[in-house]
Amino acid sequence: MIKLKELLELNEMTYNEGASEKHQSKIDRPVTLFEDISISLQPFPENSSKKTLEEVKYLADIEEDVKFVRENDKVVKVFSKLHEELGLEFNEDEAKQHNRESSVHIMKLKYEFQRPRPYQIAEFYGIDLNGVDLDSMKTPSYPSGHATQGYLLAMVYSERYPQHRKEFMQLGEDIAESRIIGKAHYPSDKKAGIELAEKLFENRK
Repeated sequence: MIKLKELLELNEMTYNEGASEKHQSKIDRPVTLFEDISISLQPFPENSSKKTLEEVKYLADIEEDVKFVRENDKVVKVFSKLHEELGLEFNEDEAKQHNRESSVHIMKLKYEFQRPRPYQIAEFYGIDLNGVDLDSMKTPSYPSGHATQGYLLAMVYSERYPQHRKEFMQLGEDIAESRIIGKAHYPSDKKAGIELAEKLFENRK
């Protein structure tokens, strides 16, 4: 039986104590692609909530697919590959700029919310997630940056090449879902990341 004091401590748990110098530099980058707006998201479910526990248990039951997770970790690379498969010209600098500037909003929100990663909550409950360990997972959990960047680029390219919308949006979904399969994010992180992508897409200059 989990005691009330333990649940209160769980609710106070954060990913870490704050942004590193490296991550703060990403937050402070200039932004030219998007309107100068303040983007907000709904708070994530409390750490001690039934919803969060359900999400952690869901992740624990997912069959591991390390190959899929690693293949979709490099967002620009997989979009470059898809462009090549479709016989389309790919501007790598443009894609990198979208990722770099979207990171400003992603990192701001991540450190505003400071949501613990699933493995941190899983440890509290004694649940073994056995997730994939990648350097790109060393930030607070909410929202999912890969979901944001994958869907943002998918929407940009779908607008440019509407005949290939299905392929681009599927790749955006694969990138977002790979973070669930890798057990790096809760499903609610993915949902928030997609919402952020939509807001950034709507507020392009």
